[in-house]
Amino acid sequence: MRQPDGLLSRLAASPCSNPEMSLEEALAAYAGLGFGKFEVFTSWAGSAFDIDADPGDYLAAGRRHGMEFVSMHLPPVRGDDTAATLDRAVRAAEFAEAIGANVVLYKADSRETYVAAAAEFLERTEGIAVTPVVQNHFGTPVSSTDDFREVLGRIDDGRMKALLEVGHFHSAGVEWPEGYELLRGRIALVHVKDQVGRQSVPFGTGEIDLPGLFSRLAADGYAGDVVVEMETEDRENRLRYLGEALEYLKELMT
Repeated sequence: MRQPDGLLSRLAASPCSNPEMSLEEALAAYAGLGFGKFEVFTSWAGSAFDIDADPGDYLAAGRRHGMEFVSMHLPPVRGDDTAATLDRAVRAAEFAEAIGANVVLYKADSRETYVAAAAEFLERTEGIAVTPVVQNHFGTPVSSTDDFREVLGRIDDGRMKALLEVGHFHSAGVEWPEGYELLRGRIALVHVKDQVGRQSVPFGTGEIDLPGLFSRLAADGYAGDVVVEMETEDRENRLRYLGEALEYLKELMT
């Protein structure tokens, strides 16, 4: 069951929805729901990729399930070991290119490290066919619009793009239009879920204005992927909710 052309064809599943699943389990489950794209984790989830493994093995797994890999989380650069962890992040960006993921999530353990390591990271990945983005994530060094403004402003390099993380902005008390306006023109990836307060809920039952978001994305000609996340308290129902989310989003986009 493949997605039609247009924005709907650019919806990707996130391992955060079912972190207990192995890669084969996750790819099979999400493909069965109708997803054709997958965001890659390099830690934490059972489906995490090993960047020291053969990229061809992962590509083969994707082909078995009709899945493309479109974005990938890089290991974070740490201020207490910048040289080695920066090397690792660059190595991961090379791996992302090898599996076809064209967006990589650049991470660091502090706003100061984000800024201090950015110039070298951007120079060393200049010839790699990936677009690096900074993500807002509640409870990390980049949580608020002020955090984002500081980091992107101090990096001051147009090669560093942004990830609009709708749910984590909501958790930080920021409505998506405020974050969108701050990042307008630099958004290379969108993460989306519905929430009540900080709790993920099935799409269309929460407080986030998802119709307004997708209307804005369409009107502004957003051409990137949208990663769909589901982190409800009742884990046993998340796959069903993801299937319902696809139907909900189909109504918004057609």
